[in-house]
Amino acid sequence: MKCIATLSQRSLLLTVCLMGSSAYADFKALDWVALLPAADYQALLSAPPIQHTGGDGAGAPAPLLNSAAALDTTLDEAMYSTKVRTEFNGQDISLPGFVVPLEYDENQNVTEFFLVPYFGACIHVPPPPPNQIVYVSYPEGLAVESIQEPFVVEGRLNTAITSNDTALSAYSIEAANVKLYEE
Repeated sequence: MKCIATLSQRSLLLTVCLMGSSAYADFKALDWVALLPAADYQALLSAPPIQHTGGDGAGAPAPLLNSAAALDTTLDEAMYSTKVRTEFNGQDISLPGFVVPLEYDENQNVTEFFLVPYFGACIHVPPPPPNQIVYVSYPEGLAVESIQEPFVVEGRLNTAITSNDTALSAYSIEAANVKLYEE
């Protein structure tokens, strides 16, 4: 049996196929700063450098922040902020970052993870603010050879709190694609 489609039927089919594949074709590239509300961004800019002194034979470790900054409630609130940029809710975005694995499939591919702005976040102290941690669901699974490799996540961004033993995030992404970051 031969299937013959008219030109208009083929055009309609092509249009439907292109529409379906372009549902996630136009991702808006974001950087991590874009996820911060203006007040949180300004507070974090005013933070003093973290002290990395102390250790073996050096006596008591120095406090992470100086006492004046520790009393700054604006900075303290920004460090734990779950405030989000609601205008990005439901947007198809692209965001680079590092993977903190949470769940694996039977093939040891990562299916749920936190995306963070720098390597070691959620392991080292202090962790990034919750509005700088993104929970990612990727049922397809991601083979992660090294957590030191950066990835780009493309998908639908939502403003949703996710909490577990590892961290608290203020955003989530239903990932359509996850790929190695290339400069």
